[in-house]
Amino acid sequence: MSDFAVFLADDFSRLEAVAPDLLALDGQRLFISGATGFFGKNLLALLAHLHAGGMRFEVVGLSRDPQRFFAAEPWAARLPWLRLLQGDAREAWPGDGAFDLLLHAATDTHAGAHADAQAVFDDGLAGTRQALAFAATHGVRRLLLTGSGAQYGALPSAAGGVQEDAPLACDPTQAGSAYGEAKRASELLAVLHAARHNCATVLTRCFAFVGPGLDLNGHFAIGNFIRDALAGGPLRLSSAGEAVRSYLYGADLAWWLLRLLLAAPSAWPVNVGAGQGLRVIDLAHRVRDLLCPDVDVQIGPAQPGESRRHYLPDIDRAVSLGLSPWTPLDLALQRTARWHNLQR
Repeated sequence: MSDFAVFLADDFSRLEAVAPDLLALDGQRLFISGATGFFGKNLLALLAHLHAGGMRFEVVGLSRDPQRFFAAEPWAARLPWLRLLQGDAREAWPGDGAFDLLLHAATDTHAGAHADAQAVFDDGLAGTRQALAFAATHGVRRLLLTGSGAQYGALPSAAGGVQEDAPLACDPTQAGSAYGEAKRASELLAVLHAARHNCATVLTRCFAFVGPGLDLNGHFAIGNFIRDALAGGPLRLSSAGEAVRSYLYGADLAWWLLRLLLAAPSAWPVNVGAGQGLRVIDLAHRVRDLLCPDVDVQIGPAQPGESRRHYLPDIDRAVSLGLSPWTPLDLALQRTARWHNLQR
């Protein structure tokens, strides 16, 4: 098996030529919740790259099962600046001493976790409350909250992505809004915390992603397509594929999150994602053509309202901070597929 951080080091080296620097991280103490998920693994890999380049910092992460993670990811167990603490994000967080920075990325995005809408809402708010309580008692100066594009509710199908100041929200009469509404309420809690504790609070609204570490058997269409292509096809859709999505590469995402944590204005929401969208059916053909040419793409039945299911961010605010989707989608797909091939 290939080393995750070593594999992504090639991406981070490529990004150093175009991405804003992260020198302000030097000498800081950072706490990360969700340190072992997709976001967390990419962040740890970037931090490993920065440390190898001479930057110095201390990172403490929260994980439900640190030993299981270290057994699956031995590269992380060898990081001298990292300590993982066992804990549940919904309960009081462990951790001693003061922290300069906090990045709250603990969110269960697996489809099975969304079966109980009440639990989704309650757990999301509980995690945010614990993050803010920890920040208040550990001297945190800047914290970043990972929200979601789901906060906007149903997006209009007009050209262009949704802007952060758009007057859009979830429908509170629908149980399916539990995730997005929890993220919206979490933002308000964070803003109230910022005003009370003089702590800069960075609000991000995260869209869709691809990259090494993505679960190919989850409920993300792009992962399923890569899985099917690596298995020799066919690529299967559960719909007609008319919905529109865009995808930011995981290495880019990690750089974005650290840059935003260090530099974004407080209480100024920033969309995190790629601004260039494409239909899911076109994505399936693109994955097929890149990874497994000539196999079939099997289209499912059209779903009600499918053609109106846009999930596309406007990223002008991120661009104003020097950020961009630096990794083209084709390269992101190829890198993701190569990583999973190396794990066989």
